[in-house]
Amino acid sequence: MNSHRVMLAALSAMLSLIGANAQASLRCGTELVNLGETIEQVLAKCGPPDDRRIEEPALRSDGTPRLGAVEVQRWIYGPSNGAYRYLRFVDTRLVDIEMKRGP
Repeated sequence: MNSHRVMLAALSAMLSLIGANAQASLRCGTELVNLGETIEQVLAKCGPPDDRRIEEPALRSDGTPRLGAVEVQRWIYGPSNGAYRYLRFVDTRLVDIEMKRGP
């Protein structure tokens, strides 16, 4: 009985973290950027990032993408008021927004 409560509490905590991350957004001037937006939408609202790193999809020996392979882009804006904004795109969709102080 007690182990069920512990499992429920852990599951509830995990779900609340997932829910909080799903609400992540970023303000660029007067525009608001939300998870799920495309690279083009973010560029239109925020302009080009200060740094951009692209991880190409993994390829087979014949040069074709492996099954399930995706392109990942990591963007950095900042510093702005001492904070950096880190964005991660998977196959052109924004999947993560993080803000940190310092590099």
